[in-house]
Amino acid sequence: MAMVSNKFLAAVSVKLGFHKHLRFSGQVVEFQNRDYAMELQDAERDSNGARDYWTLTKNPPKCLSDIVESYLGAIFVDSEFDYGQVERFFNGHIRWFFEDMSIYDTFANNHPVTHLHNLLTLSYGCSSYRIMASSIPNAAGTDTDHQVAVVMIHGEVIASGTAASSKSAKVKASDKALETLNGLAPFEFRAKFGCVCTEGEVQKARIGECGAAI
Repeated sequence: MAMVSNKFLAAVSVKLGFHKHLRFSGQVVEFQNRDYAMELQDAERDSNGARDYWTLTKNPPKCLSDIVESYLGAIFVDSEFDYGQVERFFNGHIRWFFEDMSIYDTFANNHPVTHLHNLLTLSYGCSSYRIMASSIPNAAGTDTDHQVAVVMIHGEVIASGTAASSKSAKVKASDKALETLNGLAPFEFRAKFGCVCTEGEVQKARIGECGAAI
């Protein structure tokens, strides 16, 4: 998950200097990109060669990871779908970060959506929950729809989040749900939500989540 996260791809974007060539309108994006690039470069300088230095920064603007994804797509198409060119990029700019995958063992578990899944299934033994997102029609004068995500436990909405993408909306909703559940003991959780899920139901829920992208 770390390798394909927006956070890592944004770090690659800054490492390669792609952020300097991004065209945009408005000072907000310019400030966000400059602020993130400075923080990332400081983290790398203070890392003493640690390859996971990029995990220590705040979440970057998504446009930075989009540049890398678009660049790779352009390479693939321009080379007439020669996968070797993509592999060459990987070997030159990405492989070094992941030669020791063990340093990222906790990265996925710290993701809000993954953390919430683990909390509900492993700590509370609950299988009757959903994290889902839906599109909100764009308002007059705007070009894009927004996504709203909710966390439901036994039919009750306990948190919601809104963002430009369903993935970001789910992260926001999961963060709020984690705040709501923080410090709740298992017996308190069961009493609060009337949870009587069995171990077999929880195992089925976890199997179903294994292939879900977050």
